[in-house]
Amino acid sequence: MQLYKKLGIAGGSLFSLGVLIGFIVFPPFLKSQIKKQMALKPGTDMRNMWEDFPLPLDFKIYMFNITNPDDIKNGGKPIVQEIGPFFYDEYKQKVDLEDRAEDDTVEYSNKITWVFNPSKSAPGLTENVEIFFPHPMILGIVMATVRDKPAMVGLAAKAIDSIFHKPDSVFIKTTPRQVLWEGLPVDCTVKDFAGSAVCSILLEDESAFIKEGPGQYRIALFGHKNGTTIPDRIRVKRGMKNIFDVGVVTEFKGQARMDVWDDEGDCNAYNGTDSTIFHPWLYEDEDVVSFAPDLCRSIGARFQKHSSVKGIPSNRYTASLGDMSKDPELKCLCPTADTCLKKGLFDLFNCVKAPIVASLPHLYEVDEEYLRQVDGLHPNAEEHEIFLEFEPFTGSPMSARKRLQFNMFIFPVEKFKLMKNFPTALLPLFWVEEGILLNDDFIGQLKAVFKLISMVGIMKWSMLVVGMGLGGGAGGLFYKVRQAQQKLDITKITPKTIQQAINGEKNVNVSTIHGSAIPPNLDA
Repeated sequence: MQLYKKLGIAGGSLFSLGVLIGFIVFPPFLKSQIKKQMALKPGTDMRNMWEDFPLPLDFKIYMFNITNPDDIKNGGKPIVQEIGPFFYDEYKQKVDLEDRAEDDTVEYSNKITWVFNPSKSAPGLTENVEIFFPHPMILGIVMATVRDKPAMVGLAAKAIDSIFHKPDSVFIKTTPRQVLWEGLPVDCTVKDFAGSAVCSILLEDESAFIKEGPGQYRIALFGHKNGTTIPDRIRVKRGMKNIFDVGVVTEFKGQARMDVWDDEGDCNAYNGTDSTIFHPWLYEDEDVVSFAPDLCRSIGARFQKHSSVKGIPSNRYTASLGDMSKDPELKCLCPTADTCLKKGLFDLFNCVKAPIVASLPHLYEVDEEYLRQVDGLHPNAEEHEIFLEFEPFTGSPMSARKRLQFNMFIFPVEKFKLMKNFPTALLPLFWVEEGILLNDDFIGQLKAVFKLISMVGIMKWSMLVVGMGLGGGAGGLFYKVRQAQQKLDITKITPKTIQQAINGEKNVNVSTIHGSAIPPNLDA
């Protein structure tokens, strides 16, 4: 077999093999493996990790110390001092799982455990540092009564005197440990009408309290949830039938749709996943949406820029609480149809039945009007924005920081002497940050996937380039052979060679040479 044929066969084979492996066989194979790995199929590694994440999340709490409580009581502008972070290792588990094959879903309850980590907290900071903090129950009762039943403020004031034994201020000297975990005492053994009436309302849901004995309770911001199973059930898609549905919430508390917000909008719908898993192949023009049960709403994060986490290319997304006063899609989140908070604020009253207002930390991206009402806040994007960084091919969250601040409005309340001369302000209470940065083991697994993809890519393009090179070489050789076959044998003719031919010295092939006709020699 001639050389050019051998080169052509080899080049064509390599090129075809590169196309076959690189474009036809490997991509579908890789996608099929990603689908299998990312679906929440019982018994798989992904399902096990989703149920009980093997690493603790970072959970930081920042408290706002009220530095001038007496001035506020007399109408002064609140001045706050951030204390923190108080760092906790947060362990999340999904328990009591129930799979339903007919609609490809799984239902579960959440169990969260927080463990204080002093080595990662602010230097020298303990949970027993003393701070001045508004009593959450006293302030909450008053502001909720003013909001819903203003005529009952006098009764609420009497109940507070009874249940909390005649406090002399809304602000108390306490510790983060007491406010967050151990709880502040709530005495519902009282027999007076006002105290008994308010206690009966408060204790409609005893799960919000830490029970100490008959009629004796404690109220803590997180203590009642720590290490306990939250009864609210969540149902999500497993993604076995359609990987793009993995983690998408379909039910919460047994309902296919909430009844918390105004029915005229779409705010009662469950949009997005449960925030613990996302589908692979995330694109820049696709919002990353998740449902937050504690907020009774979904929040979308939008693509900001390309980034990198530990050497792996990623997409960075950022989120905000939006502007319900201007965004028509968020109008249904307004406290009433005619009243909306301004940019960056979110009223949680309908969700948690307490007069809490959510924002980003330090009122970041909140209307300047509220920022001017308090001194001591210093908002900036680096420390206070919500961001998530995903590896887009697998949909793996590699780095994330979810941040949220909790506030209460204060203003003068004529019928409650402790707040009679209060200023009008949005008072920050505390803010939390929940975050994760994948460790080197998980990053190593992602890098192994990309190494395989890279090796296949190198092999694919090498085959294509070498195949094209061999094909080109075969073509060049074939051209030379064809040229050689068509070449003419031509002898150069000169007067000397003609004379030699006449003398018989040399044979000259003149079969292809035609001269001019010579006329015969004519004698006269």
